[in-house]
Amino acid sequence: MRFIRLSLAQTVYHLRAFLRSTRTVVLGLVMPVGLLVVLSWVFANQGEMTGIAGNQISAIAFYTGSLTACGLMLGTFTGVMVTSVSAREAGWLKRFRGSPMPPGSYLAGQVLFNILVSLLLTAVMIAVASLAYGLPLRLVPLLAVLCYALLGVFAFTAVALALTRVITTPEMASSLGPFATIILSFMSGVFFPPNLMPHWLVAFSNYLPLEPLAQSMQSALALQRGTGFELRTFVVLGIWIVASFAVAHRTFTWQPLRR
Repeated sequence: MRFIRLSLAQTVYHLRAFLRSTRTVVLGLVMPVGLLVVLSWVFANQGEMTGIAGNQISAIAFYTGSLTACGLMLGTFTGVMVTSVSAREAGWLKRFRGSPMPPGSYLAGQVLFNILVSLLLTAVMIAVASLAYGLPLRLVPLLAVLCYALLGVFAFTAVALALTRVITTPEMASSLGPFATIILSFMSGVFFPPNLMPHWLVAFSNYLPLEPLAQSMQSALALQRGTGFELRTFVVLGIWIVASFAVAHRTFTWQPLRR
């Protein structure tokens, strides 16, 4: 019970810090919605586009799914990396570790905070796509999209924690996070249809965490029938989660690296 209470307190702390920072709000919520509006307007006359799975889907379903996945990675991957490295180098993690507070409550609060923000981003993106662009919605595929969002949070959190050992400064973390997100977005067919990309690059991106997340969200939002749940996404992201948390468990340090 104490662990849960402390984890919730950490979640509230992270949420307040997020809302007080204009930059994080813009990057986490405003930018994905802005990109959705711009790209949907640019490709409005495109009609249907080739989705990552190779199916023909509407442009609004394509960009709602892909940009939601991109926003989840940008907010979660970058946020966890910057927050963890900043707290570690400032000596806060060392103090947490030496206090009576259970060490896991800090990380649990970080995960819960990312879940709340990610679900908010997903809801806002879908609401804009539906209300402004007429994207049809079905209940079961929407549940699938929410499940994918939660899966993405755990995957990007795990990868970020696994990389904190080699990231020595907050400046490095704040640069690497957006850079890696943009590179993976282009490799994973987030900004343009994958049929315009080299075949080898598409095949390679199938094993990266962003591509299956974006593809599954696109497919679920474009479905006229079916549930929207895809086994491949759970397998690929599940492997990334298990492997990254295993690496983080062995390499994560509470001590500053540059002192």
